[in-house]
Amino acid sequence: MELLLNCAMLLVPPIFALFLHNYFCHGKMSSAKKFVYFIVDGGVTDILMYVLLWVRNIRGNGILRITVSHKLELMLIGCVFAFFVALCSALIVEEDVTVDKLSMYLKRFANDLKKYFKYAIRSAKSDLRSEVANAYLDWLWWLIEPFCMMLIYTLIFGVVFNASEEYFPIFIFSGLAMWSFFSRGLNVSVNIVRNNKSIISRVYLPKFILYFARMLVNGFKMLVSFGIVVVMMLIYRVPLSFKVLYIIPIMIVFFLFTFGLGSILMHFGVYVNDLSYIIGIVLSMLMYFTGTFYSVGKRIPEPFGELLEQFNPVAYFIASMRNALLYCKGPQLDLLLTWGMASVVLAAIGVYTVYRNENAYVKVI
Repeated sequence: MELLLNCAMLLVPPIFALFLHNYFCHGKMSSAKKFVYFIVDGGVTDILMYVLLWVRNIRGNGILRITVSHKLELMLIGCVFAFFVALCSALIVEEDVTVDKLSMYLKRFANDLKKYFKYAIRSAKSDLRSEVANAYLDWLWWLIEPFCMMLIYTLIFGVVFNASEEYFPIFIFSGLAMWSFFSRGLNVSVNIVRNNKSIISRVYLPKFILYFARMLVNGFKMLVSFGIVVVMMLIYRVPLSFKVLYIIPIMIVFFLFTFGLGSILMHFGVYVNDLSYIIGIVLSMLMYFTGTFYSVGKRIPEPFGELLEQFNPVAYFIASMRNALLYCKGPQLDLLLTWGMASVVLAAIGVYTVYRNENAYVKVI
């Protein structure tokens, strides 16, 4: 098992670098070139990983004796390195990949975000109004629904399964708020292009803006839920410390991770009609491995619980938020930084993929 993990730590980032290099070249690389760039890009990536270990004062045979969690973290960082190595390599050797094109994509993204941000706000407000337009209780449903779900899960897991986490109702409610934001975001992303066919077939609109607007809707609902969390914290007299401020970077990385993953799924959802069913099944399974109703690190036997809490990103974000909000504990900053860089890579791949293929979406749908 340890041998397989060591091999994965060394091989996964180079394979990812090769995949990205080929992707940047539109899949036009020959088998010989793939082998060469696997050696070159992969070698540079592994060297960077080794330099990182050297900086951390881990050298020689100590590399093989680091813990499983550190090996997985190093593999994740290696994949981040692989993205930048593959990009730089493609910029140097590939004629179709240039600095001008990279600059064009960056400027285009910044300009589109600035130009269509107000549209995303207006679209989010319109969606929020339409959801409660014919409801007698109007916007109160945004409070009632999550509160009732919290009561149900508190009864089931707190009484029936005897969960004993401190401030359990708040523990449940805060986890549900973040999980709902993530799961709704991914469920919406798969069909969002098809559901907005009437818009994108008539006027140009950056396709990621459609998803960004829905994330604003889900983000607003999450903020409403956290308003209830604040009230519950006052009732339960939960102590606070300055570490509660860590919630800000945690939520930023969580939002960026959801945007990056959702952007990639948005692209594939255009071409794969059944993807929404697959995502629904995966999310149903994943919900029980994120610690929404219990502490993953405490309930699952070691070392699997700790690993799942660190390297299931949603579980990590939820656990870090709870620690900062309820238990006056800060997150693992190195892991938060690692997931932040990984989220940037996901977002970059997602936006690039959408830009590169968005002209074909209308023809497909």
